[in-house]
Amino acid sequence: MPGRSIRVARIAGIPVGISPLWLVIVALITWSLGAGYYPGAVHGIAPLASYGLGLASALLLFASILAHEFGHALVARRRGVEIEGIDLWLLGGVARMSGRPQSAADELRFALAGPIVTAGIALVFGSLALILPTSVPAAVRALVGYQAEINLLILGFNLVPAFPLDGGRVARALLWRRSGDIRKATDTAAGLGRAFGYFLIAAGVLMWLDGAPGGLWFAVIGFFLVAAASAERTQEQLVATFTGVCAGDVMSHPAVSIPSASTLAEARPYFARYRFTAFPVIDPIGRAVGLLTIDQLDRTPRSRWITTSADAVAERDPSLRVEAYEDVAHLLEQPAFARVGRAAVVDDQGRPIGVISATDIERTIRATRLTDPDRRPPRLPAHDRSSVSRASSSVNSGSSVTNSLVEAALLSG
Repeated sequence: MPGRSIRVARIAGIPVGISPLWLVIVALITWSLGAGYYPGAVHGIAPLASYGLGLASALLLFASILAHEFGHALVARRRGVEIEGIDLWLLGGVARMSGRPQSAADELRFALAGPIVTAGIALVFGSLALILPTSVPAAVRALVGYQAEINLLILGFNLVPAFPLDGGRVARALLWRRSGDIRKATDTAAGLGRAFGYFLIAAGVLMWLDGAPGGLWFAVIGFFLVAAASAERTQEQLVATFTGVCAGDVMSHPAVSIPSASTLAEARPYFARYRFTAFPVIDPIGRAVGLLTIDQLDRTPRSRWITTSADAVAERDPSLRVEAYEDVAHLLEQPAFARVGRAAVVDDQGRPIGVISATDIERTIRATRLTDPDRRPPRLPAHDRSSVSRASSSVNSGSSVTNSLVEAALLSG
């Protein structure tokens, strides 16, 4: 997943961000097209013009990817799923969603929305390529033709039935509708995704050994697909395990809270003493107003610790405040919990009574494995307290990693 991104716009109420690594792939595509494609397509083109067209093509490619992700996001939002944002990163685009489809029909709608947008873009550019007169400059015809071809490739790759690619999500939706069991459908679809990922790894290594450096890019994407498919499978197992389990049954208590008026200098000893990564922040009457994380402390210059209050920098996402009776499975679907790894459990007055963390969830999984082996809870990596958070983030992202398979083809050519 892309990690932290820089917000650059808000479109249709949805934040759009870019990862710093996005600049790397834009530069690589610009170089590939400027050095190879445009000199071959436009006779006598100057190097500066060639690389300029390469940059324009890269930006148009990512505009198409962004439109693809908006296809997913807008359809999901119409069906009641909250959209956290859309990010562009090294491996394409990600629509971050809070929650998951409630039916096989919804999953099918979400999965097909992006490819339908991409098919429309390919149709527009393809039609333009056919109707442009020969009097139009060759550079323009080459740019339009490239966009038609690249979007057709994106469409084809996106429909490969390998989870978590769009085609894999279509496969899961159909399996889910047939069996009525999303967990079994996810297991099967994730297995296809892992198999395709291993195929890409093998193909990429063979290409690299045959003298094509771009083959390593295929291998990197294959590793990502294997990891993403495994994380999706683990996420579904987590949701199944914790459906019907209340936050109050899993939380650690009592809650250790930081007064909102405390400065960061006064809050620092809490992290040193209790060794937690986040603490509830409470207002003067004891209600939780947010969480103060160790990352927020680290990001604030030490010179400002004595003047900055905990309240000023606290994480205020409402999904990080849950009542004791709320379902843990719902919490696991929240991107904020995946990011922070902790949430405050509050009473009916909003006062913290405990904290639920990724560590608490893994402790429950291990206990369940010992006391009730027939439930077969998900097996997470030993001694890895972040594994629950990583798994819980996977279901919330619609990733167009297949767009980077197209990028790999460019870079290997």
